[in-house]
Amino acid sequence: MSFQTIIDNASTVGIDRRKATSSVVTRSGHLKTAERLPSVYMFTVSIPDSLTYSTNRGLVEELDRLDRTIEEEINIGSTNTGLTYITSYQGVLTNSQVGQVTVTSATGGNIVLNTTSVSGSPSGTMFKKGDYIQLDNNYRYPYTVTADVTYSGTSVTVPINRGFLDQTGYTVSGKGIKVGKDITWRVKALTNPTYSIIPHDRISFNGDFQLVEVVT
Repeated sequence: MSFQTIIDNASTVGIDRRKATSSVVTRSGHLKTAERLPSVYMFTVSIPDSLTYSTNRGLVEELDRLDRTIEEEINIGSTNTGLTYITSYQGVLTNSQVGQVTVTSATGGNIVLNTTSVSGSPSGTMFKKGDYIQLDNNYRYPYTVTADVTYSGTSVTVPINRGFLDQTGYTVSGKGIKVGKDITWRVKALTNPTYSIIPHDRISFNGDFQLVEVVT
């Protein structure tokens, strides 16, 4: 893992998932806006001169191999638990209960979940605004929840931050979900900075890494 190593050792991680929009002011003074779908995640990652070259020669080799053409799967908070606070799940379900939730459907700005198999009769807020949600390990795209969602023992509709993205050959109905630190992104490098070796035995990158989510 190379991009993952950069994130796990970052001094700052910038996340940009704003919608791609354009605007124009008409002659009459009215502001008109348009949105281009889908919105994608972009990460700007700064890394200090802290990695030792002698133990990370494989890392720089992998960064050169990936360059800006090959994608890698990344997470925030799973491989480095010190970052878990960024993506942590805020709802009332335990890990076991999350594993008992299945997807009924997903379309537009909502994911509909089947909760009839969830044990233990949980109550309260199933998702808080800003929580991360994704379908199972074979699905590429994560989402954030845009409003608090109260748990129901039958069906729950979760509003998401962008229109649900279809994936070729993937069937939504019946799949499980991932939440919090377990969600992942598939990214490529938009900017992959060069590096220098500085005394003593440290790697110094000449700029920030910019990673962009790959939407196929």
